[in-house]
Amino acid sequence: MEVHTDSSVISILKEDETGGLEIMKGEQWLRVKPVADTLIINLGDIMQAMSDDEYKSVKHRVKKKDRTRERHSVCYFVFPQRDCVIKSSNYKPFTYSEFEAQVQADVQSLGTKVGLHRFSPKSPLFL
Repeated sequence: MEVHTDSSVISILKEDETGGLEIMKGEQWLRVKPVADTLIINLGDIMQAMSDDEYKSVKHRVKKKDRTRERHSVCYFVFPQRDCVIKSSNYKPFTYSEFEAQVQADVQSLGTKVGLHRFSPKSPLFL
């Protein structure tokens, strides 16, 4: 799976013993070791915006070491209401619907997600 952040507020993941989830910490990829009967909580882009960047949306990917075994995981994403306005001192106000539409437009035109950078006046990608 391609490197990305989740567009949600939070993501709750249950993965099997096959594992493969990796998170970016600084400039280094760290493998998340599967622990039985444990849930993994990822903070998403909307949480980052709502917290004024106090909490960061984690970049992550999936890389299976053992390609002979299937990987099974279930993820539950928590999103704000589509018309809920997200306000932050670091980003222009936006609704989740606007954010989602911009992410989809970027993926279609650029082949990748830009995400919150589109909504930051400090970014050269600001709309």
